[in-house]
Amino acid sequence: MSLVSNIFQRPASSAVVRDHAAMVYRQLRRIFGPAADIDDAFQAVFVEVLRSLPTFAGRSKLSTWIRRITWNVAYQEMRLSYREPKTTGLEAAELAHARTDDAEATAAAAESMRRLYLALEILDPKERLAVVMHDIEGSTLKEIARALGRPLQTVASQLHAGRARIAAHLQGDVLWQQEGSQEADTP
Repeated sequence: MSLVSNIFQRPASSAVVRDHAAMVYRQLRRIFGPAADIDDAFQAVFVEVLRSLPTFAGRSKLSTWIRRITWNVAYQEMRLSYREPKTTGLEAAELAHARTDDAEATAAAAESMRRLYLALEILDPKERLAVVMHDIEGSTLKEIARALGRPLQTVASQLHAGRARIAAHLQGDVLWQQEGSQEADTP
């Protein structure tokens, strides 16, 4: 084969899945939470990737293109299940990844993660994607706007609104917990 045909040759389907499965899995975990069942979304991403692979024009890196498909599939999944939250708690495997031997710190970290993902579930799918992509994935507003095909100001507004709703939700949790502990202290 010539050098030119090697450069423009499409990667094999098995190689695409093998090389990008971990990235897709990580992204879906961050978007849907540690206890969510992401198998269907994971499969949907690669069905779309493999179906669209012949049309991949190479104007971006393959990983960037797959990341965009992942975000689109995740958004569609969130829209379909917006009224039915799926995240219910942490799996034992997530607790095993804690970086400390301190049981109290591990429990506190698990509770923080559980509360964060419960708070993320109250968000509209566009707000949730903006918050996850910016605050968890570390993407800039400009990168998010480009990846999702939205105006920069729209993404900034969705991020701001999502953060505000999460803060209000978490603040309500704290107030409810404080009231509960005060009632328990009174005879």
